[in-house]
Amino acid sequence: MRSGDAEGPHRGHERLRTSCGRNLTTGWLALGDSGYPVARVFVDLGDCPGDVASHWASLTVAEARDFAASLLAEAAAAERECANRHLG
Repeated sequence: MRSGDAEGPHRGHERLRTSCGRNLTTGWLALGDSGYPVARVFVDLGDCPGDVASHWASLTVAEARDFAASLLAEAAAAERECANRHLG
């Protein structure tokens, strides 16, 4: 992944090109004002051959943390399963 250099309320886009050629982008937005600040995290799944449109999700900070924890747990489970199959 690499970080973008944007300043202001749209900072820090991270990009990852998957092994199948899809470009994933994550980032965050600071919305609202000092009286009612709102932070959103987004995931853009990018285009994939055969897709008509890009797909994305906008998450609250709490939702983004839950999603990140879920992804890490799934990655760890996949690694364990592959290791078990290799050893067994």
